[in-house]
Parts: sequence; C-alpha cells; structure tokens
Amino acid sequence: MQLIINIVFLVVLAIAFLGFWGLYLYLWKPKKLWPAWLAYILVVAGWFCAVRYYFLYQVDLYGTPWYEWLNLFRTESYGIVFAIFLCIPVFIVLALIYALVNRISHKVPIEERTGRRAFFRTVGTLVPLAAMGGAGYAAYEGQREIVVTHESFGYTNLPPGLADYKIVQLSDIHIGPSIDLDDFDEILRLALLEHPNRVVITGDLIDKIQWLPEVCDRLKVFAKQIPDGVDYILGNHEFHHDVNRIVNDIKTKTPLNVLINENIQIMGGKQPVYMTGVSYDNERRKENREAMIDKALSGIPNNAFVILLAHHPEFFDEAIERNVPLTLSGHTHGGQIILFGMPWVPIGTPYVKGRYTEKNSVCYVNNGSGHWFPIRINCPREITVITFFDGVAQ
Repeated sequence: MQLIINIVFLVVLAIAFLGFWGLYLYLWKPKKLWPAWLAYILVVAGWFCAVRYYFLYQVDLYGTPWYEWLNLFRTESYGIVFAIFLCIPVFIVLALIYALVNRISHKVPIEERTGRRAFFRTVGTLVPLAAMGGAGYAAYEGQREIVVTHESFGYTNLPPGLADYKIVQLSDIHIGPSIDLDDFDEILRLALLEHPNRVVITGDLIDKIQWLPEVCDRLKVFAKQIPDGVDYILGNHEFHHDVNRIVNDIKTKTPLNVLINENIQIMGGKQPVYMTGVSYDNERRKENREAMIDKALSGIPNNAFVILLAHHPEFFDEAIERNVPLTLSGHTHGGQIILFGMPWVPIGTPYVKGRYTEKNSVCYVNNGSGHWFPIRINCPREITVITFFDGVAQ
C-alpha cells in the first residue's frame, strides 16, 4: 500500500512540475522551446537528486558542518513544491485569458501584441516568485515555530487525585526527514519545563528507523524525570515502517507504557483513574474501531474515570458512545494550513484541531509536536499541557 502511495505521489509530482513549466513557457513565449525545457529538466533533476541524497543519508550527515545547510535546503524544497502547486491554477487562468485575448484581437497592430506579450511575461514571472517567497517563508516558520498550549478540563465529581493533575501531550513528532534529534531534544526540553505529572505520546513518533536507538536513549532519560511516567500509543506512520521493531525496542529499552488496545490503572480510590490506548485502524472501519476500543476498555470498572489515547480523532465517536470523559488525539496536524478559519489540507474527519465536546465526552486534537511536511499557516507545532479541575468547564 505504501509503495502504491509513493508511486502515485511521484506521478502527481512529475505532472505538476511538467505542467508548471509548460504553462510558464506558454506565457513567456520563448523563441526556442527545447533549450528552456533542457535547462529546466537538468535543474529539476539536480534538485531532486540533492533532496534524495539528504533523505537517504540524513543520519550519516547529522552532526557534520554541511548538515544545517542541507536541512534548510530540505525545508525550502517543500516550499518550492508547494509554490508550484499554487502557481498551476493561476497559470491556467492566465493562459486561458491570454488565449482568449489573442483570439479576439489577433488583427491588432504588432506594437499592441508586443505589449500584451510583455505583460503576460511579467505576470508569469512575478506569480512564481511571489508564491515561492511566501511558501518558503511558511516552510521556514512552520519548521521553526512551536507553541505550548495550556488547556484546563473541568468535570463534576472529578476523582480527587486528578485535581490540578498535569499531563503533557506530545503527538505526531515524526522524527525523520523534517524533525531530527535536535528538534526532538527541544520538544522534550519544553515538555520538562512544564513539570508534568505524566506525559502521553499519541502516535507517529518516528519515521527514520535508523534513529530508533538514539530516540530510545532519549526517552529512557526523559521518562525517568516524569513522576508518573510516559504512555505511548501507535500512529499510522509506525505501520509504514517496522512497527514490530519500534514496539519491541520501546518496550525493552525504555520504561514507557506501550498501550496497544489495553489499559493501566494510574490512580486508585473510590473512583479509580485508567489510562487506555488504542492502536491505529489502517482500514478505517467503524467495526474495527469498536473492537479495538472495547478491548482497550476491558476490565475497567463502570465508575472509573477513563482517559483514552487514540491517534486518529475519529475514535471520538466510539468514545462518546461509551461515555469516555477525555480522548487525546493527533494525526491531523491541526490541518497544517488554516485560512479564514478553515483547514485547506484534506483531513477526512470533522475533528481537526483543538477541543470538541459532545454529551459527556471531550476530545482534544493536538496540532502535532512535529510533522513530515513543514509548511504551516496559522497552525504551529504544538505541545499540549492538560490540567484538570473539579467543576464544569466554561
């Protein structure tokens, strides 16, 4: 399945790059096409090889003098790709207008036709420059910016042990091409500054499997500094790589609680508190989610307060049906690009970012503490700090 996705992505990318240049040359109207095409193909091929080199040898390059420059090059490459996709619809509109104007006024004097050509050449040049500048800035800021969000959740008859209890949620870190070990160190540092009682990692931890030993070393040290420990669940990206190795290494080389359709009691008393986690449903079917969550909730008393960790927020529907008080999710990256209050990246779920309340259940969707695609607009990377209080949330 991942191979098919990669092939489709490369085909779409190739069509976009060829379509962009074809439309640009239509507006520019060079005397000879083949030198322009040859130069473009050589530049794109060189750029692609450089990006590919970074992806393949990132781990080996890490720590070398060249790494920071290549890292910036990778970030801005995402901006270039995004800009090209932005330019294509604009170029199509310009090309249609150009063709229509030429058809209507093909008998006008040569001076007017020359001026018209110069106008479309200028616009055709300014559009990609503006798009690449804006997209490059969005990629740079998206890669750099991370916010710490504080959220308070109120419940009537809250278990006494949860009053002022602090949980830090990390999600979608995606240690790999976009988020390296330095970025991971910064995420863990910011989490520790909040002095949480507990930390949860809601999936998509790692994409570069070669860094798994270093990640486990860092998590081992980090978890020892968290009083009540760290809980971890799987996301979809773990299944894109060696999920069995990831689970085995985290279980055997770190003190993290790996919750795969299971639960642990984290507080006792008359109203015990349970942390429960579900795996990721690759088939995205309701019956699969119901089976997973029922297994995860198995053995929990009816009077317990349950915190559900579910990478995909679509599990919130099943949580509502089972009166689960709090669900912590990620996966959506908050929509990545938010304009006019709407996500412009297809998500496939109504639960995109932030807090959602239905009946007796609440879901919080983290923007992602990392990402695999750095362009973010009005949706920075996020570390969520969750505290509880006895009472009704306003």
